[in-house]
Amino acid sequence: MTVHEWGSHDGLRGEAHIIRLSASALDRDDRHCRDFTALKARPRIWPSAYERRRYAPWDTFPLGLVMRALDSVEFQGTDIADAVNEAVTRNRSTVHPGVAAWVRHACGAYLQAAEWVADELEPEDVVLMPQPLPRVVQHESAAELRMLTAWGRWYASADGRVREFRRLRMSRAGERDAPSNDAMAFVAAAGQRAQGDVYRDLPVDVDADEHMPTRIRVVEVVLAADIAPRVLVDSTPDEIRRTYQKNTRHLVTRVVFGAGKRPGSDCVDCKARASCEALPRVPGLLGLQGTGTHRRTWSVTTGRQYLICPAQAHLRELHIPATPWADGSAVRRGRAVHRWLEAAHGRSPARACRLDDLPEVDAADLGLAAEVMTHEEYLDARPFLLAHLAVCPLDDTVENVVPEPALAVYDPAADVVVVAYPDLIREVGGRTVYREQKTTLAATPGEEPGEVFSRVPQLALAVRLVEHGVFGGEQAGTVELETMTPDAATVLSFEVSDPAVREAARDVIARMTGEWHVDTAFRPNPGHWCAGCPVAQWCPDRAPTDPAAPIVVDGVRIDPRTGEVLDVPRAVSGRAAAVAQGIAEPGADDEPPF
Repeated sequence: MTVHEWGSHDGLRGEAHIIRLSASALDRDDRHCRDFTALKARPRIWPSAYERRRYAPWDTFPLGLVMRALDSVEFQGTDIADAVNEAVTRNRSTVHPGVAAWVRHACGAYLQAAEWVADELEPEDVVLMPQPLPRVVQHESAAELRMLTAWGRWYASADGRVREFRRLRMSRAGERDAPSNDAMAFVAAAGQRAQGDVYRDLPVDVDADEHMPTRIRVVEVVLAADIAPRVLVDSTPDEIRRTYQKNTRHLVTRVVFGAGKRPGSDCVDCKARASCEALPRVPGLLGLQGTGTHRRTWSVTTGRQYLICPAQAHLRELHIPATPWADGSAVRRGRAVHRWLEAAHGRSPARACRLDDLPEVDAADLGLAAEVMTHEEYLDARPFLLAHLAVCPLDDTVENVVPEPALAVYDPAADVVVVAYPDLIREVGGRTVYREQKTTLAATPGEEPGEVFSRVPQLALAVRLVEHGVFGGEQAGTVELETMTPDAATVLSFEVSDPAVREAARDVIARMTGEWHVDTAFRPNPGHWCAGCPVAQWCPDRAPTDPAAPIVVDGVRIDPRTGEVLDVPRAVSGRAAAVAQGIAEPGADDEPPF
C-alpha cells in the first residue's frame, strides 16, 4: 500500500507522506478510533484552521517524570531519592503530591526489577549497560518517510552483541503475544541510534553501529513493588525480522492507513476534531461558564470521583495505579447482569426477554448465560434477571435498539468532550428512550427528579443529551431508571420535555462539573470515604480508617464491601451516592498507552 491510497480528510492540511508510528499503537483495537491513530502517526498533518493549543497547568505524563529520574540515576550516578526530588521540583508544570508519591514508588520498583534482570543474566556473563540514545527504524524515499519508534529504556552489552529494550507498564502486565512486542523487538534489532530527537526531527539523524547484535531481548517491567520483570522476546535479529515481516508488518500498515471513526476520549487530542462529522457538537451541554483550564474529557465517573475527593479524580485521570478491588458479590452480580442484558438486548431481530431465556440454575444448558458468565455468577444474577422480565422494554413498538453504546459529545462552550456509556437506547414512536439499569438488594426510595438524578447522575446527563438532540429527531424523549432487586423490578420514567426534569438535570450536572472545570490544585478531601479510595495509597493526606466499619457520608451509612446503603434515608446526598456507587461499580483502571 502506498501513501497515495490514504484518503484525504476535509479540514486538514499538511504532508500525509511523513509517517512516524510508535510501536505501542499496535495495541489499539476496534474500541479505539482508527482515524485518530492514523492521524497521530502523521506529525505534519494539522487542522486547516489554526487553533491555539492550551496545555494543562499540571504535569499530565507521570511516566516522563519516572524516565527523567532514572536517566539521572543511570547516567549521572544520582541517588534515587535526589533524582526523584529533582525531577518533581524542577518540572516545568506542577506535580500533584499524589503523583510525586507514585513516581518515587515507581522508580524504586524499576531499580528492583533491574537488579533482578542483572541477576538473571549474570550466569551467562552478560552485563548490560544503559544506553542514552533511543533507536528508530527509518526509511526514506522520494515518495514518503516512515519511522517506527519504541518508547522505553535501552540497554546493551559492552561488545554490542546483546541489546535489550525495556517496556514500562504503570500498573499491570500486558498481553505476552501483543503485536507491539514484536514491533519493539524489530526496532531493537533493525533500528539505529538516534542522535536527534525522534519525536521532533523528521527525519532524525542516526548513527551506525560498529557491532551488530546477535541477541535481542524485550523485557516488560511493571512499576509496582515485588513484581518480577518478564522477558517477552529473547531471540536472534534474523528471527525477529522474520517474525515481524510475517506477523506484524501488515498490522502496522493497517494502523497507519486504516480508516474508521469511533468518537470517544481520543477526540480530545484528535487533529480532526473540528471537522469530524462523527462527533456531535452541543454548545452549552454542561452549562459551564468559560472554557476552563484546557480541553479535557468528562464522564459521570469523573464527576463522581471529584465529588468524593478532587485528588482522587485527578490521580485517576492520570492513570495513577489503583488498588485492585477484590470484587465482592454485589460488583460481580452487577457486572454479570449487565453482560447478560447487553447480549439479550443485542439480539437481531430484537425481542423481549422471556422466561425460557433463563433456564433453571441446574439445567445442562444455561443458554445465553453460558456465553457471558460463570455458573456461580448465574446463581447470583438469575433472580435479578427474572425480575427484569416484567419490565423488559423490547416489545413490538421498539425500533433502533442499541445496548451499551459508547457516546462522545463535544461542548465547545466549555471545551470539554463528554463521554457516556448508556445501558440501552431505543426508539418508541420516533422518540428516544434512554434507560439506565441498576441492581440492588433493596430499592432506595425517592421519585423526585432532583433526588433521583443526584443518586444516579447518568440520568441527569441523559436528559441533557436528549434535550440537545444528540440522538437525532425532536429534542424530547424519555429517560428511565430500571432498578432490579431479587424480588421485583421497577422503572422510573422522566419526560425530557418537563421543565422540572430539565432544571433538575442542569443543577446536578452543574454541581458535578463547575469546580472541576476550573480546579488546578485538586486538593484532597480526607474522611471516612478514604477507606474506599482506590488511590489512597499515594495520598499523603489520607485519613485513617477501619476497613470493616461502615463508611459514613453526610449521615448515610454505606457498606464498605458492597456499596449498599445500610440505612435507607429519605434523601441521599450526591457525595454519598458517589461513594456508594464508586464501591458498587468501580471504574475500569484503564491501562495508559505504555
